[in-house]
Amino acid sequence: MALGLGVLDDYGISWDESIQRRHGRVSIDYAAEKLGIDDYEKLEPEWDLEDYQWSNYGMIYQITANLLEQKLGYEDDPYHYYKLRHYLAFGLFWLACLYFYRTLRLRFPDKAWYPLIGTLALVLSPRIFANGFYNPKDHILLVFYVISTFTMLRFLKERSWRNLIFHAFATGLALNTRLPALIVPLTTCLILGWEMLRDRSEIRANLKWIAVYLPLSVAFMVPFFPYLWEDTFSRLIGAFSEMSAFDWDSTVWLFGNRISALDVPWYYIPAWIIITTPIIFLLFIFSGVFATGKHMLSSLRDFRWWSSKEELLDFSQLGLAVGPILVVILLGSTLYNGWRHLHFVFPSFVFLLMVGYDYGQRNWARPQVQSWILGAGLVLTAVQMARYHPHQYVYFNAAIQGEPLNVRFDMDYWGVGFRDAFLQLADQIPEGETRAIKCEVWPCKDNYKSLPPEAKAKLTIATAWHKADYLATNFIWPNTRYDVRDRKEHFAFPVVEVRPAGDLIVGIYDLRAAKAAAAPAPKGTE
Repeated sequence: MALGLGVLDDYGISWDESIQRRHGRVSIDYAAEKLGIDDYEKLEPEWDLEDYQWSNYGMIYQITANLLEQKLGYEDDPYHYYKLRHYLAFGLFWLACLYFYRTLRLRFPDKAWYPLIGTLALVLSPRIFANGFYNPKDHILLVFYVISTFTMLRFLKERSWRNLIFHAFATGLALNTRLPALIVPLTTCLILGWEMLRDRSEIRANLKWIAVYLPLSVAFMVPFFPYLWEDTFSRLIGAFSEMSAFDWDSTVWLFGNRISALDVPWYYIPAWIIITTPIIFLLFIFSGVFATGKHMLSSLRDFRWWSSKEELLDFSQLGLAVGPILVVILLGSTLYNGWRHLHFVFPSFVFLLMVGYDYGQRNWARPQVQSWILGAGLVLTAVQMARYHPHQYVYFNAAIQGEPLNVRFDMDYWGVGFRDAFLQLADQIPEGETRAIKCEVWPCKDNYKSLPPEAKAKLTIATAWHKADYLATNFIWPNTRYDVRDRKEHFAFPVVEVRPAGDLIVGIYDLRAAKAAAAPAPKGTE
C-alpha cells in the first residue's frame, strides 16, 4: 500500500478518464432530478441520461469519484481531481488484493505462505499493477470481479444464507461496474444447476439458493445504477443487448499486422496474455490449468467435475478465467487495443498459478527447485517493473524481440506517458520561458491539465501547427509509427522521447528545427 501511494503521482492520465468523469456527472445530474434535489447545480451543457450514449454503463465508481471531487472543491482543478481518481482507483486495487488473499486462504487454509506468494504475484503482474492507478472502468470491474469471486467461492464452500446475501451484494456491485461481470452469477447458477442434475437431493435447496440470489443481486445493483431506476427490466435487457452488439470501427496492432477491431482473429486475446505475462508466471499457470483439467477428467468417471471442495474452487476459477475469453472468441466480439478489457480474468489465472505451484510441490521429485524458480520469477519481474516505471503498461516478456515494438504492437494507446514527457520537457525550459505544444490526441491535453503548477507554467497548448514550437505524439497513427522509425521530417529532431526498457512510446519533437531544416538555402550560399 505504501509503495503504491509513494509512486501514485508518477502515472499519467489515460484516454478514458475525462470521458468517465463526464459519465459520472451526467448520472449524478439524472439522480438529483429523480430524487427532487432542487438546489443542485446541473452540468453545463446539460446532458440527458436517458438519451446519453453511455447510459447503459454502471457508474458506481464514476459517481463516487464525482461526489468526492465536489465535496473537496476540486471541480475546477484538474491536477487534484485526476489525482483524487488515482487515489481512489489504487485504493480499490489494494482492496482487490486483500480479497484475493482471502480467496487463496479459502483454497489453502493450512499453507500460510501460499496466499502471500499468490497475492505478491498479482501485484507483480506489470500491466495489472500499472492499470490499477489510472484505468477507470476495466480495472474497476477487476476489483469487483475479485470480490464477487471470493464471495462466490466462500458460499460454494460453506453454504449459508449469510454467505449467499454477501455474494448477492458483491454480484450487484460487480454488475454495476461493467456487464461482463454477468459471468459471476452465470457460474454460480451453473454450478448449483450441475449439482441438481447429479444429485436429486440437492434440488430443493439449490432452487432456493438461486431463487433468492438472482433477484437479490439485481436489487443490490439498481440503487447504484440510476439509469435503471425507471423501467428497470426493459432497460436492463436493452443494456445487455447494446453492450453485446457494440461496434468500434477502428484498428488494432498485433505482431506488425493492422487489424480491424470488428474482426480480430481468434488468437488475439490469448496472444496478448501470453506475450505480456512474465514467462515464469506462465509456466505455473499452465501447470495449474493442467492440474485442474487432470482432476476434472478423473472426477468425470463418477459423473462429477470435482471430487472435493478444493477441486470445486479450482474448477470455478478455471471457468472464471477461461469462460470470458471463450465467449469473446465465439461471439466474435469487437475488441479494443491490447487486452485491458479482459484484465479482470487475470486474478483467476494467478489463482491457477498457485494451484500449479501446489501441484508441483506435491508431485515433483525435488519441490525446492520449483520454489527457487517461482522466487526467481518474482524477483526478476520486480526488477523489470522498476526498470519500466512508471510505464509498466507497455511491458512485454522476453519472448518478444526484434524490430521496434511501436511498429508491431499497440503501445501507449491511452496516452498515459504524455505526463512523463511533459515533466521532462519542463525541466529543460529555463524559468520564465514557455513553449507551445501541438497535441496529436486529446489525452495529451488532459495530461497537460494534470501537471503540477510549476511545470504547467512553462507550457501552453497550441491550437494550430504554425503556432507550435513542438509536437507531442504517442504514435497511434500508422504513418507516425514508420516516420519516427525512419526519422522523417520533424521526427529527426527529438526533444523528449519516453523509452521504458528502450522501447519508444511517447515523443516530443521540435517543429521549429524541422521547419528551418526544410527551408531552402538562401541564394548565394552553398
